[in-house]
Amino acid sequence: MGTSLALTAAMAVFYLFVVRLVDFNEKEPLWAVLLFFLGGALSATALLLVTPGAFLELSPIAGGIATELARYVAIGAGIGVLTLVGRARGFSEINGLLDGVVYGSAGGFGFATGLSFTRQVLLPTPNLPLPTSALSGYGELFLVGLADGVFGAMVGIGFAAALEARTMINRVLGGLGGLLAAVAAHVGYDFIARANPFGEAAVLRKWVALLLPVLAVIMVIVFALRHEKGAIAQELTAEEETGAVSADELSALQSFLAREREYFGRLLRFDLSGWSALRSLHNRQVQLALAKRKASLETDPGERTSAAQEVLALRKSVLELKQKLGRAPVAEGRS
Repeated sequence: MGTSLALTAAMAVFYLFVVRLVDFNEKEPLWAVLLFFLGGALSATALLLVTPGAFLELSPIAGGIATELARYVAIGAGIGVLTLVGRARGFSEINGLLDGVVYGSAGGFGFATGLSFTRQVLLPTPNLPLPTSALSGYGELFLVGLADGVFGAMVGIGFAAALEARTMINRVLGGLGGLLAAVAAHVGYDFIARANPFGEAAVLRKWVALLLPVLAVIMVIVFALRHEKGAIAQELTAEEETGAVSADELSALQSFLAREREYFGRLLRFDLSGWSALRSLHNRQVQLALAKRKASLETDPGERTSAAQEVLALRKSVLELKQKLGRAPVAEGRS
């Protein structure tokens, strides 16, 4: 049990580290990432407790559907919590498809961790058939975890697309599309990976089975990063007049290395408070850029007003963070 717990803990730390690396421009709050991770883990435990025996392993189609539905509910619950928090403070932490990837993969990785912990500690089944035993225990665990993270990312992308949609039909299609994509990828993975599971070819089949879902998620990440880069360059230029973004800050926001140098400089001076505040400032400035881009695209009067209010709330938050850092703004925010 000690080895199982240590391995599960190492996997959880590794997965959270991967999630934090995904978004170069805007690091999601750690508490929010942990919320999705914990929700995924609890959902996996609940699923194993209510399903009979080896149902998930021996029923590829039904098991895949049940797994993705459980993951979908966990990620959807996390989205709901963030939505309520966003309404309370005036702006949301979900600002596009890349956030969907981050939160969805966090939920997926949490799901993998919950499955591992429950199977090895709470419900050990030493006689369970393991069709993927060609891999070592460690490799098997991390590869299966990667699959869960990718499937979770697909669900998260669907939810993010639904939140970005401007019509009800597109919102419904976005939410269901993510679920259906995850189910299809999961069932396809199971069928390809379980065929003749022994021997060196089994390892290759597993990676091939994950190749298309991984490529799809990577394409979304690349598209979303380009969208963020464009929004930063185009939407924050005018913010020099409001005091929310200076010319030097805009330059740093467009360079990952420049930002990391600033963070490292704070750490070298043991200025942990300043390091944290600077990261928060950069994150909030990126959120401001994305909120302004969203507001500029809104056509519905009510939604446009709501988006404009979110821009004001974010600008106010940015100015407060700048005051905390001693970067006096030249003017107060404007609409």
